Amino acid sequence: MRRWFLVVGLLWLAGGVWAAEPPLQVRFSNQEYPPYAGSRLPDGGMLTRLVTEVFRRGNVSVSYVWYPNNRAIQLARNGDVDGSVGWTPSPERERDLLFSQEVLPFRMVLFQRKAGHYRWKALSDLASYRFGVTLGNFYSPEFHQLLKQGALQADESADDLSNMRKLVARRVDLVPMELESGQFLIQQQLSPAQAGLLMAQPRAYWRAPMCMVVWRGHPQAAELVRRFNRELAAMKRSGELARLLADSRRRVFLQQP
Repeated sequence: MRRWFLVVGLLWLAGGVWAAEPPLQVRFSNQEYPPYAGSRLPDGGMLTRLVTEVFRRGNVSVSYVWYPNNRAIQLARNGDVDGSVGWTPSPERERDLLFSQEVLPFRMVLFQRKAGHYRWKALSDLASYRFGVTLGNFYSPEFHQLLKQGALQADESADDLSNMRKLVARRVDLVPMELESGQFLIQQQLSPAQAGLLMAQPRAYWRAPMCMVVWRGHPQAAELVRRFNRELAAMKRSGELARLLADSRRRVFLQQP
């Protein structure tokens, strides 16, 4: 009995320490990258909702300002905002930013017409096919290197939707895109008849973590990442993160175009 009271007391003290953490407020840049992030999506998108809730449990409130992709990350790197959402680590970025643990995986796959058959082990095996790519997007270190060497054929467009339309029209053979982002684009922007022609290959050719980032120069940078990682780990262990993601995915994907 005495041991039970000791355990309860320790848990109470630990909870008291966490409750005593001073509230913090941060202003983050965010990007239009549905279904993960978007100013017009429910709760700001799937990833935004997760980040907001993880921080809330750490007594941190987040407000978001929305910018195009490259602008969003650059504002965080310059310290014009406190941080940002949905980025993968790189040595260049880590000079200016602290990265959290992975919130969600970033899974790059190849979209194709359902009637197509592609056998490959490495991306270089697909040299005879034409890829639809979006100007300015990054598709993986390997993909970028193969394009630079001329080992892959690329047809550039101004946006991802144009590439999917080219895929429907047989003007390109394959479109590399993040799995759920590509599925959302097809569902929301193509007609049911067009969407029925396309599919994602089951194999991801590149995986990377999507993280929350904080500007290194922020006076509470380390504390913000510490609280975030602590609460993120707790939500993953309890299954709450998976449940919240499933609910958010349902809300986002069921919205009307």
